Amino acid sequence: MTGAPNPFETLIARLAAEPDLGLLAEPGKGVLVWDRAGEKLLWASPSAEGLKEAYVDSSGRVRPDFRARDRLKSLAAGLAPVEGMRLERLRLDPARPWLPVACACRLAFLEGGERVLVTAFVGPVPKVPARPRLAESIPHRNEATQSSSGTGSRQDKPATLRFIWQTDAETRFTQVSPGLARAVGAEAGNIVGKTWDELSRTVVEDPHGDVAALFARHETWSGRTVFWTLGQGPRQVPVDWGGMPVFSADRELVGFRGFGLLRMDAIRERAISSQSAERLPDDLIAQSLVHDETLPFRPPEEMPAEEPAPEAETPDEDRWFADLRNQVAEALASTNPPHEPAERPAAAQRPQASSGLSAAERNAFREIARALGARLEEDTLSRKETSGDAAAATASQATVEPDAEKEIPPSPATVPAGGDRILDRLPIGILVHRGESVLFANRFLLELTDYDDVAQIRRDGGLVHLFRGSPALGGSGEEDSALALTTRANENVAVTVRSSTAEWNGEAADLMVIRKAARAEAPAETRDPAQEHRIHELEAILDTATDGVIVLNETGRIISLNRSAEALFGYDERAVAGDAITVLLEPQSHMVALDYLDGLRSSGVASLLNDGREVLGRVRQGGSIPLFMTMGRLGDGPERRFCAVLRDITAFKKAEGELIGAKHAAEEASAQKSDLLAKISHEIRTPLNAILGFAEVMLEERFGSIGNERYKEYLRDVHASGSHVISLVNDLLDLAKIEAGRLELSFTGVALNDLVSSCVTLLQPQAARDRIVMRMSFAPKLPPVVADERSMRQIVLNLVSNAIKFTDAGGQVIVSTAMTDRGEVAFRVRDTGIGMSPEEVEAALEPFRQLATSRKRGGTGLGLPLTKALVEANRGALQISSQPREGTLVEVIFPPTRVLAE
Repeated sequence: MTGAPNPFETLIARLAAEPDLGLLAEPGKGVLVWDRAGEKLLWASPSAEGLKEAYVDSSGRVRPDFRARDRLKSLAAGLAPVEGMRLERLRLDPARPWLPVACACRLAFLEGGERVLVTAFVGPVPKVPARPRLAESIPHRNEATQSSSGTGSRQDKPATLRFIWQTDAETRFTQVSPGLARAVGAEAGNIVGKTWDELSRTVVEDPHGDVAALFARHETWSGRTVFWTLGQGPRQVPVDWGGMPVFSADRELVGFRGFGLLRMDAIRERAISSQSAERLPDDLIAQSLVHDETLPFRPPEEMPAEEPAPEAETPDEDRWFADLRNQVAEALASTNPPHEPAERPAAAQRPQASSGLSAAERNAFREIARALGARLEEDTLSRKETSGDAAAATASQATVEPDAEKEIPPSPATVPAGGDRILDRLPIGILVHRGESVLFANRFLLELTDYDDVAQIRRDGGLVHLFRGSPALGGSGEEDSALALTTRANENVAVTVRSSTAEWNGEAADLMVIRKAARAEAPAETRDPAQEHRIHELEAILDTATDGVIVLNETGRIISLNRSAEALFGYDERAVAGDAITVLLEPQSHMVALDYLDGLRSSGVASLLNDGREVLGRVRQGGSIPLFMTMGRLGDGPERRFCAVLRDITAFKKAEGELIGAKHAAEEASAQKSDLLAKISHEIRTPLNAILGFAEVMLEERFGSIGNERYKEYLRDVHASGSHVISLVNDLLDLAKIEAGRLELSFTGVALNDLVSSCVTLLQPQAARDRIVMRMSFAPKLPPVVADERSMRQIVLNLVSNAIKFTDAGGQVIVSTAMTDRGEVAFRVRDTGIGMSPEEVEAALEPFRQLATSRKRGGTGLGLPLTKALVEANRGALQISSQPREGTLVEVIFPPTRVLAE
C-alpha cells in the first residue's frame, strides 16, 4: 500500500511541464518552497535538503540574520509572477552569504489552494560550508559539571530568552535585565560596570569585531550574532544582538541601548582561540585546520619538492606557474632552517619564546601554501593535457611524488617571527576571508591596494569594499573571474581571481588567488592622456554638483557616491560601498526605490515613464530629509549600471507648508471678517428701520401738523439718508453671506429676456430724467438659464443703473441678450459714458474702493463687487471692457452647462 503523494513534489512536477520552468525537470535540481509570507521554508528538494540549517531554525522559520529574508518577503507578497517565471539574484549561498545566486522564482498554488513561493537554483546547488572539527575533538562535560557551572540543563531553558541593556557613551554597561544572569550564570551575566571591549575579551565572542565597529561608528543595528559563554564551561549560546545610539537634544552621544535574544536551543561548544590552541597537541590542531581529504596531515617538511622542467621546453604560461611553484618552495625553505644534529641539547629542542605566529596560524599558512602549490600543479597538468603534451604532464606530476630526490628541509618546532613571509614573497595576491571579513592579505595584495595592513581593509568595509567596482563576486575554483579590485585611493585595478577553500583557526574560510590582468599591466605611455584628463575633469564636475549622485550595479548595490551625496547622508563612500541603496533611505521609502529600480531594469513601459520619485533619506547622524530621486540606466548589457540623482527638497517642502498654512490662515480670516460683517449688518438694520418708520409717520403728519416747513425738509433728508444706509447694509449683508458661503439661492429656469425687460422698464424714468436714450436688443427664442431669479434681478438692476449713472446727458445705454457660437447665453450692457482704464476696472471690482469719478456721481463702492460675487454664485462669469471717454461694455456669460435645452 503506497502513501499519499507529496503535495510539493506534485506541484514541482506540474510546474516543470510549463515551457518557462523546464529547468525544474532537470535531475538533481535544487528547489525551495516557501510559505505565502516568505517567512517559513515548507519544503526542499533532496539536493537542497542540506541548506535548510543555514536558512531556517528548528521550527522552519527563516533566521533573523538570513540575508535574503527581505527579498523573499517581497517576492512572496506579489513581486514574483503567477505565470512564467522571474529571474532573481538572491543571497542563498551559505558559504558566501554576500554572493547573489541566480534563481527562478514563481508564485504557485498547492492542491488545497494555499499560495506558495517556489525558488529554483538556475545553476548548481550552493555547497554547505564544512563545520569546524576542533570543537568535536574536545570531550564534553557531563551533566553534573554543567549543573555546577550555574547554567542548568538545556531542557530547563526556554527556546529564546530576551533581555534589554543600556550603556553610557564609553560603552560601559549601566543596566541589564536580570534574566541574562539567570540564563548564562552569575559570573558571565554580571556585566554592569564593564565595557564592551572588556566583555569581548572575557565572556563574549564577537567573531569579526562587527559590534565593536558599530559601537565606534555610533550606528543602529540588529541581528548581529555574538556568542556568550555559559558559566565557566566550554559552552556558548548564540545571542542576536541589537542596539542603537542615544543622543541628547544638542546631538551629543549619551550612550547606547538595545536588546539581546539568547537562542538557548542552539548552544554550541566554544571554539578554541589561537592562544589556547597553542596549548593543545599538534596533531589535534592539524586535524582541525585541514579538510577531510587531506588527512592524515603531513607537515611541510615531509612534503616532496617538485623539480622544474627545463626552461626551453616550458611555454610562457606554464613557465609562470612553474616559477610560482618554485617560489612557494623557496618561501617555505627560507622560513625553515636546515637540519641540525640529532644530539641537540634538550633546552635547544624546546620551543623558543618568540613573538612569531601562533601554532594555529602557522599550520594555516603551511596548509594554504601547500594547497596553493597543489592548485598550481593541477593548472599546469590541465594545460599540458589540453595541448596534447601528455609526456610533459607525466613528468610534471612526477615532481611531486613522495620519492622525489629533492626535499624541502624540515622545520624546527617553531617558526621564527615574520613567518608570514611564506606568502608575502609570492608575486601574486593571497586573500583569506570568511564572509565579508578579511582574515589575511599578503604583502603583494597590500601593496597593490595601497593598504598598510588587514586592519585598515576591515575598517574601510572589508571584502565588499575591495571589490565594490565589480557587479558581483563570482567564479568557482575551476576558473578565473575577471574582476575590478579597488585601491585605497578609489582607483580600480583589473585582476583575475580564482577562489578555493582553506581552514583558518579551525573554521572553514575562503582563499582567493589574485593576479593583475594583462590590461592592467599595460605601460603608462600607451594610455591616452586626453582621455584620462577628460575622466578626471568629469569626476571633478560630478563632485561639485549640488545634487547627490549614486552609481548602482545591476542588483542595486552602491558602487560610488559623489561628494554631495556623502555630505547629504553623512556617510563616507567607503562605509556604504557594496550595500543596497536602501541603507540610505527610511523604511517607508524602501519599496518605492526598489520598485523604481525594477521598472528601469525591465524593458517595458515603466522604464520609459521615468518621472522620478519622492523619498525620505536617512541621515547617519539621525533624522530624515525629503528627497526627489531620479534614476537612469548607464548603458546596457550584463554589466550595466544605474545612476540615482537625489535632490534635497527640504526648502521646497518648507515653502509648500508655509503656503498651505498661509492659505488656511487667509481663509479663516476671511471667514471671520464675513461673519463679523453679517453680525454688524444685522445689528444696524434694526434701528435703521425704526428711524425710517418714524420719519415716514412725521412726514405724513398722522398725529398733527408739524408747523414749520423746514422741519419737513429735514425729515425728507433723514428718510433719504436712512434709505441709503439701509441699502448699503443690505449690500454688505449680501456680500458677507456670499463670501461666507451662506447665501441661500434657489436655482430655477429663468427667462432672461422677460427679466431684463422688466428691470429696464423700472429704470426708464431715471434715464428719462437724465436725458439718456435706452435701447434694447433681445435674441429671439433665447433658452432659459439655471439661476436664482432674485439675485439675477439685482444683477441687472445694478448694471443698468450704473450705466445710467456714469453716462452724460445725450448718451445711450444699450441692453441686449444673445446666444454665442459656443452655446453660451450672454447678457450685455453697453454705454457711451465716461469709461475706465484697465487699472480703474481692477480697482472698481474691489470692495470699498471708490474711483474719483464715482465719488462725484455718488455710490458706495459695493455695486460692482457685489454684482461680480452674485454672478459667480450663479455659476456665471463677469467681463468688463472699457476705455476712458469711449464707454463701457459689461457682459454676464452663462456656460452651456447652465443653459436649459429646449
